Amino acid sequence: MKKQTGIKALTSNQDFFQPSISEEDLYTSELVEESLTTNLPYGTTEMRHWYFEGIRVVWMKHKYNGQYSFHKENPLDVVGLGFNLQGNYLIRQKGNEYHVKGRKHNIVYSPGFSNSFVNSTLQAESLTIQFTPQTFLRIIEESNDILKRFADNMFKGGPVVLSPNSLLLNPELHKAIQDLLNCRYTGGLRKMYMLSKCLEILVLQAEAFDQAERQSTEYCKVKEDKERIVAARDYLVQQLENPPSLPELAKQVGLNEYKLKRGFKEMFHTTAFGFLSEYRLDLALETLLDTQKTISEIAYQLGYSSPQHFSAAFKKKFGVPPKEARK
Repeated sequence: MKKQTGIKALTSNQDFFQPSISEEDLYTSELVEESLTTNLPYGTTEMRHWYFEGIRVVWMKHKYNGQYSFHKENPLDVVGLGFNLQGNYLIRQKGNEYHVKGRKHNIVYSPGFSNSFVNSTLQAESLTIQFTPQTFLRIIEESNDILKRFADNMFKGGPVVLSPNSLLLNPELHKAIQDLLNCRYTGGLRKMYMLSKCLEILVLQAEAFDQAERQSTEYCKVKEDKERIVAARDYLVQQLENPPSLPELAKQVGLNEYKLKRGFKEMFHTTAFGFLSEYRLDLALETLLDTQKTISEIAYQLGYSSPQHFSAAFKKKFGVPPKEARK
């Protein structure tokens, strides 16, 4: 990583915004909801959280006015399903550094953690679903092997990370998260719905990691090949505006074209450029809904040869042209 300059270190009274909640609070039988917006020296933070019966859901959106070094502590003993929906960070914890990128997810058990982190982007959004250890262990009692191994490691003490490699958010998880955040029910049904969505997200996350592990074992016996195929996917995402040809991509990651094509299809169930097309269009939809950029700006930003080409591809996937989707 290049040496970072211009990073502002915050003093203790300017620390990262953290809502206060005790472990005892989490066990309330009623669904508790809270929304807050706060202005601090680093910028603005919006926060919404819900908690009930050993489960807490925390959504946060940050707008930074610069690059800062934060200190963060969480005294709660919880398992966290973490979804970094937008923004990049460098996290330092117990002498280790972790580069966290947007649209990635993982499961972590780190009781009473303390770390520092630096924001690499000016906007960030995250969702965390927290379970008390007792609640989590009860829920996953009849789950898959990957969660059972995670539970076994919990008994050895933290921190525990489900996988050393966080996964890209897949469409099913993205939809479930949006459903959770936009729950339309009220009263007792709202609590039931929140619970069902938290469990659905845990299942989808466990399935995603299990599938990634099986694909890794079954199709990428050589560790270097697996890393190179994942690097090929990540390189495609980084080069959205000017994607490489297949020969260029193979050369970039150090594989021959046959291995790259076969490995990519087996690992991600699509071709390299099928993945790129789907990723572009999903990102285009988000950009349409979340920004005021014109259709032409979005088309060229995502590497389409023309707005017409973009509109045709968009309509083929979503059934409506971009202008109607924005409405």
